[in-house]
Amino acid sequence: MKNKVGPSLKGLVGRKAATVDGFKYSQGMLAKGAGGVVWDEATLTTYLPDPKGFVPGTKMAFNGVKKPDDVANLIAFLKTKL
Repeated sequence: MKNKVGPSLKGLVGRKAATVDGFKYSQGMLAKGAGGVVWDEATLTTYLPDPKGFVPGTKMAFNGVKKPDDVANLIAFLKTKL
């Protein structure tokens, strides 16, 4: 899967943040990756409702997913490896 507006989400769950080759990440996301953040269920549960709060300085325009059921469903989808 190719990068487009954002990095490929294929294989996201279990991957270290800011590690998709060829995508230009924000400094905030690069810092998260350098700090060892891994996109596991716990991290995604925190990130998805408030991306800008989790990654200050992100260039991502996504405002988040607010409903807990929607967050859980999105994580389940991401775990399918697309």
